[in-house]
Amino acid sequence: MEKKRILVADDDLLTREIVAKLLREEGYDVALAADGQEAIILTSTYYPDLVLTDLSMPRLTGIGVLIYVRQVTPTIPVIIFTSETTPAVEQEARQLGARDYIHKPFDIDDLLQRIARALIS
Repeated sequence: MEKKRILVADDDLLTREIVAKLLREEGYDVALAADGQEAIILTSTYYPDLVLTDLSMPRLTGIGVLIYVRQVTPTIPVIIFTSETTPAVEQEARQLGARDYIHKPFDIDDLLQRIARALIS
């Protein structure tokens, strides 16, 4: 069976690396983007099964990534994970089509469960 592909976009190198390591240990194929612009480029070349994106990134925010993915490949689930926890921002992300919204710091098991659920729904 082919590994599910997950694109992780976060401008924080340590977060990217930790999440990538966790996902690879779970058997996922992982690509990394350091900002939103890199994420949208990878979306059209890596063809992820899921996009996990930070909200606050240079060049293009997570909301920008979400909007792009919804327009170009609407079936790909997008999960936003961020330390920005205002209800208004979360509501906007969900209205724009985010499958889930995870607050940092996140629980590893919770993150993995949410990703697994998003990939099967």
